[in-house]
Amino acid sequence: MDTLKLQKGNLENFLQKLGEEFAVFAPVMSDGIVSFLELRPGQKSVLDFPRTHKPPKDIFYPQTEVMLRYGRDGLQSTEYKGKPIVLFGVRPCDAKSFILLERVFIEPKYKDPYWVARRNKTLIFSLACNDPLPSCFCNWLDGGPFNKTGSDIFITDIDDDYLFEPISEDGERFLSGVDILKEATEKDIKKAKNAKERAESSMEKPPKLDSLKSSLDTLWDETLWDEISLRCLGCAVCTYSCPTCYCFDIQDESRRGKGVRIRLWDSCMFPLFTKEGSGHNPRPLQKHRLRQRFMHKFNYFVEKQGEFGCVGCGRCVSLCPVNIDIRSFITSVIQTAQGRGDT
Repeated sequence: MDTLKLQKGNLENFLQKLGEEFAVFAPVMSDGIVSFLELRPGQKSVLDFPRTHKPPKDIFYPQTEVMLRYGRDGLQSTEYKGKPIVLFGVRPCDAKSFILLERVFIEPKYKDPYWVARRNKTLIFSLACNDPLPSCFCNWLDGGPFNKTGSDIFITDIDDDYLFEPISEDGERFLSGVDILKEATEKDIKKAKNAKERAESSMEKPPKLDSLKSSLDTLWDETLWDEISLRCLGCAVCTYSCPTCYCFDIQDESRRGKGVRIRLWDSCMFPLFTKEGSGHNPRPLQKHRLRQRFMHKFNYFVEKQGEFGCVGCGRCVSLCPVNIDIRSFITSVIQTAQGRGDT
């Protein structure tokens, strides 16, 4: 199917039409920041944003989620049964993150019914990054500002229009039935190509990360963990803003014979995360917790899933209150291992 285009002036009409069939989640200005929220009648989307503070993974995996309700009459599941979902305007790094998370939530042996109930009914419209931020490093990790991994439909901003390129069969099927879209011209395609080249050339050339996993294997007791952890506050903004972190806690809340079981995001950066009932904590120091975070992203996830558990969105870089830069750490790991002759 050919690439189609939508005039920017018709965007809100397009989204309103989508809302008749789908629950449409799009970037919206709320409390001074851009967040992915379900569009309400008359509410406008914001597509000229650089990156949302909070990743859109909570559309499939809410920060706080009731898993079931229980009482004297038995159990009641709370899996999503609403309208199919459109997630509109997701940046390429976040679209790719869904693929990584599905290695966990929809793996062959165990399937998370809460994730599946939402994800299987969702169309992903990802939006190319014409102007990557200085903190972005998606190109380090097999991504890029125009990467289409995880997308059903890929959108490119070309001045007065948006190009819509079908990526998946679901995306192609959907676009074939939309009358408001027109066929893109060769000039439109050229504009998109130029935007892609500009965006990619604006990013730093990525280092080779072939030895990162093996380097981490040799640096378990290296002093670099002490050095970086001295700055860490353990605030967990890095994990809560991360599109690929998925740790959670489960709690029951009950009163007068009725209750709910709740799943809520947790973080390996908190002391309580690994504290046992006996009072013992196998990760008593911030050094140990920080090491766990980096090892999981760049060692354990690679070992289990065959790729890094990071998409280079740069949120942890820009939001860390003490300016811990994961890119500098990666470089330090490789250089330290090379200096010891381990790579």
